[in-house]
Amino acid sequence: MAAVEIDEVELLRLRKQDSTVHALMQNPKAKRKIFEAYKEHDPNARIPELEMEEAARAPVSALETTVAELKKQIADDKAEREKNEKLGSLHGSIEQGKVELRRAGWTDEGIAAVEKVMEEKGTTDIAMAAAYYEKLHPPQLPSTPRGHGAWNFTEEVADGEADLKRLLATRGDNEIAVDKMAREALNEFRGAGRR
Repeated sequence: MAAVEIDEVELLRLRKQDSTVHALMQNPKAKRKIFEAYKEHDPNARIPELEMEEAARAPVSALETTVAELKKQIADDKAEREKNEKLGSLHGSIEQGKVELRRAGWTDEGIAAVEKVMEEKGTTDIAMAAAYYEKLHPPQLPSTPRGHGAWNFTEEVADGEADLKRLLATRGDNEIAVDKMAREALNEFRGAGRR
């Protein structure tokens, strides 16, 4: 080997660099980083330590990817199940609310109007929407037509049982009692709410 002359400062720098690299090569993590840095600098360089590690790591990486995909799929399935359960519960409570409104005497048109209120106000509480609808659309007061033209204010204050007795006693000929009982029944039916 030919002798080359270098100055003392350069020699000290090269010795320090050599000792630093030698020390780094003793540490496995640092050694790997040096190899990776060299591979980054020269992609075509063959570094057996990295190639062996990559070959051993490939099946593990494939398994890790598969496990990550499975975890994501399980989490997505769980979220979808929970969403469907919540939607089913919500749909069931709305359907139960419709059944209760029908029992209370609401018509299909009234229920459709309540559903429209639910959509407009963004609520899922059908009872609250029905109450809101009734507040906006109160029931009409029934008209009280009189066919006989007579006013009898004392007859009007009697209770239902007395009206029934009076009607039975007159065998249905008491127009005031019939009219009053019909009006009370109509008021009771209409008073259940505008449906």
